[in-house]
Amino acid sequence: MEAAEDSLKCPVCQDFFTEPVTLECGHDFCLTCIQEVWETDLPSKGPFFCPECQIFFT
Repeated sequence: MEAAEDSLKCPVCQDFFTEPVTLECGHDFCLTCIQEVWETDLPSKGPFFCPECQIFFT
């Protein structure tokens, strides 16, 4: 049962998804979490990346 619960949790905040979004690579995050990652790590114009698999998006 724990694996099923983990699939409902954001890998950034480790809590259940709030406003979930799916990136082009298929990984899911809370909208606010992925926005915070992108605002902290890179300029606001991108390039953006997936914190899970490190793939960059244009």
